[in-house]
Amino acid sequence: MPTTVESSSLRERSLRSSADSTHSYDTQASSIATQQLGLLQTKSPLDDADRLSPLLEDDPQSYELVAPTSNTSSRAFDLETRSEQLFSREHLQAIFRDTPSLLRFTGFLSTARPKSVPILIYYLDALKALRAIQYANAVAEALEPIPGQEFTEHPPRSTINAVLEDKAQQAFDILVRDELPAFITHVFIQHVSVSVQKRVTGNLPPMLREASEGLAEVFCVSDPSRSDNPIIFASEEFHRTTQYGVNFAIGRNCRFLQGPMTNRSSVTRLHNAVSEGKEVNEVFLNYRRDGSPFMNLLMMAPLLDSRGHLRYFIGAQVDVSGLVKDCADLDAFRHYVDVKEGREPPDNGKDEFYELSEMFNMQELETVRRHGGNMHRETVDEDDRMSTMGAHQPPRSRVLIKDTGSYGDEPPNTSSPLKTEGKLRGVYKHYLLIRPAPSLRVLFVSPSLRVPGILQSRFLDRIGGNTRVRNSVAEALTDSSRGVTAKIRWLSTATADLDGGHHEEGRPRWIHCTPLLGQSGAVGVWMVVLVDDDKQLGPVRRFRQAPPVSSDVRRPQQQRSKHLSPEPSAYGMDSERESENKTPIYSMGHMTGSQPRLNRNGGHSRPASAMSEQRAEPSIASFAL
Repeated sequence: MPTTVESSSLRERSLRSSADSTHSYDTQASSIATQQLGLLQTKSPLDDADRLSPLLEDDPQSYELVAPTSNTSSRAFDLETRSEQLFSREHLQAIFRDTPSLLRFTGFLSTARPKSVPILIYYLDALKALRAIQYANAVAEALEPIPGQEFTEHPPRSTINAVLEDKAQQAFDILVRDELPAFITHVFIQHVSVSVQKRVTGNLPPMLREASEGLAEVFCVSDPSRSDNPIIFASEEFHRTTQYGVNFAIGRNCRFLQGPMTNRSSVTRLHNAVSEGKEVNEVFLNYRRDGSPFMNLLMMAPLLDSRGHLRYFIGAQVDVSGLVKDCADLDAFRHYVDVKEGREPPDNGKDEFYELSEMFNMQELETVRRHGGNMHRETVDEDDRMSTMGAHQPPRSRVLIKDTGSYGDEPPNTSSPLKTEGKLRGVYKHYLLIRPAPSLRVLFVSPSLRVPGILQSRFLDRIGGNTRVRNSVAEALTDSSRGVTAKIRWLSTATADLDGGHHEEGRPRWIHCTPLLGQSGAVGVWMVVLVDDDKQLGPVRRFRQAPPVSSDVRRPQQQRSKHLSPEPSAYGMDSERESENKTPIYSMGHMTGSQPRLNRNGGHSRPASAMSEQRAEPSIASFAL
């Protein structure tokens, strides 16, 4: 047992860890569309040693109750409650009430998840039918009894279609369970991609740098061939974020991060993706060792060998608790939270016809515009008739011009089966896993970097540019005591020797290398993320050196320059005003071995040919690109 002083110090440290783990900062960062980045995570003020120290669970003094704070009037932020609200039915209902959010949601489904579009259409049609029934009931309820008519004394009963309501409810539940989490994950990945790219390239705003320590460094590798798919390698930042040490995390399945409020549907999708060997992206609530929750954005992809067989899984995690707190880029969810917490008044109620009219499509609206109210007007004015004449004309289709070669324009082929490609989303789409030094050979690559011969090749042979940069990267990877970030030139083909004129070749990119440690603490594999340089505009130009000029070519050039007239001809030949007794000047044809012949003025010229009559002989300087 520790001494009294040590026990008190460790107890204070444990309590401070539990309290500070849920501490967060207020931020006014708005949507990513305004080019402002939200606060992804909050860095604990504790140092690394305190964060990695185990909790004193066997110390009786650690079970003492903590006195509440003096400021009890202000409601503290509860991440568990916010997570439950984020994936709730009320959030999706708020999206359907907000037109811009609904258009964004439906656009995401049509582009990224086309198989879910029929469910969305089914629900919208069922909802329109239910709203039409509600409007019919409202009209029926407005019928007033007529004196003397007995059949009008009793009001009609409301029409109810329980079967249709149940079908619409089931379709809505599927959208809440599967499509809403996918949409939230898509929004957060966009935020994280911009933040990680600016973090790697050094362009992150100063106010966000301290809070982004460890960003793009939380990785783990699991082995599905072993029982329960345990973690075999993990980065040091993974242990800091989760507060689970190497001895506990390595060799276990990552389910130890789950807790009471973790979304069960997300866990089921994660389990199914691992069983099928597919990539998966999820946002769900996880828990650190001290019990504090954090919102985890997981991007996981399978690692395939050269024969396409599944070997491992790579997982990249990002703490996005700050985005969830600020409702970043989720306008409908922010409005829903503000109304629920009393910061905004609730929406005014809409009548039945208003709600039904919102669901009319363009053809239905055109029918209403042309024929609506015909039973309530006696004649049609001439101006109205002229205004509606254009509606009788057949509509002309709009001209659509699109670049079929651009990424993402073509809709995905839903008929073909889904292939296992091992893709990570966002900024992690270009990655490699390489062996530790001294081998540094490429083990696995992302589909975007998969070219023939890259597997088992040397990673350093893909780094061009200055030789000093390659040597510095090799030295840093050999040290393996910390991560490496460097700006390099990425070569499309492996080059072992940089002395052959490859200094300016290659695409400017940043490499973000993170060591993944095994149970012994040694580096088992390096996770290398390639990030494009956002300052690089336009294609990369390659320059070739001009071929060397021999000495026998320079001498005739110098001799010719001494005998040139004040107005030399365009092709370097003799001027017609030159006298016959001057020294003849040879053309380029004489230098290449062709026999010279006298021209009309007594000079020498090269033999005539079809090409020489059409264009001049290029000078040696024209070969320099």
